Amino acid sequence: MYPAPISEYYAPSSLEECLELLDQYGSQAKIVAGGQSVLPILKLRMMETSAVIDINKVMEIQEFGERFREPGNRILRIGALTRHKTLATHPLVLSKYPIISDAAKYIGDVQIRNRGTIGGSLVHADPAADLPVPILVLDGTFRIRSKEGESIYSAEDFFLGLMTTVVEDNELLVYIDIPSPEPGSGSAYSKHAVVFGDFSVISVGARVTLADDICQSSRIYVGGVNPRPQRAVDTEKFLVGKTVTTELLQEAADVLAQEIEVESDMRATATYRKVLLKEYGVNVLSKAVRRAKGEIL
Repeated sequence: MYPAPISEYYAPSSLEECLELLDQYGSQAKIVAGGQSVLPILKLRMMETSAVIDINKVMEIQEFGERFREPGNRILRIGALTRHKTLATHPLVLSKYPIISDAAKYIGDVQIRNRGTIGGSLVHADPAADLPVPILVLDGTFRIRSKEGESIYSAEDFFLGLMTTVVEDNELLVYIDIPSPEPGSGSAYSKHAVVFGDFSVISVGARVTLADDICQSSRIYVGGVNPRPQRAVDTEKFLVGKTVTTELLQEAADVLAQEIEVESDMRATATYRKVLLKEYGVNVLSKAVRRAKGEIL
């Protein structure tokens, strides 16, 4: 199937020009970055648009690297046009923010990772996508621009539900800011899919901070089972203040499976998802702990 006719195509070369177009067209225009989400939807005629705004020439949203938020406080700034390949392979991500690399490596195939962008994936907000979970785990901040100015949202507030975010028709996601990890912290992500690179049947992301093998804090999210990633608050509380052992992590995975609400669908039964939660929960927590201890990258 071919998309419905598109009458206008724009390729702005600046953020200001892009925001002018979004203000002019509003809901009548669709943003194209890597095109890995929006183009298939247009081709299947699940959505139609009269204008396409190609943002690949907007240099302001291609920024990537560590920045100082304030003296002594670093953040990782990820421009919305950053490709999945960069997230999967960049040495800075691999060494300090490995949960992002873990997730990006699972996305599609080489061609998709070369073209797809973090901004497109996050705004698309598919509940089974890979990148929302690690950004939530790392407590990322979203910076959104319009002609009227800039809005800043926490990751928890950014995702509203099934393929729905706070981004309005006249707005553009420009940056995602990730706080630098605390000393003694480690993070990890993994997922189960029908075939490698497919959307997740279940995904788990976790961050733990240790001091003398005692869990000081934890953050755990599960994707692929609800309209938006679900935070495992009870499991986090279960871990905090305890000495981390193999047995403790297995018990935490049991708590995780009990806490997260799951349903059956065409990909998996609810019972099978509960089994996967235990398996992937203990694996992800174990990997995060080993990274916190500096045993693996």
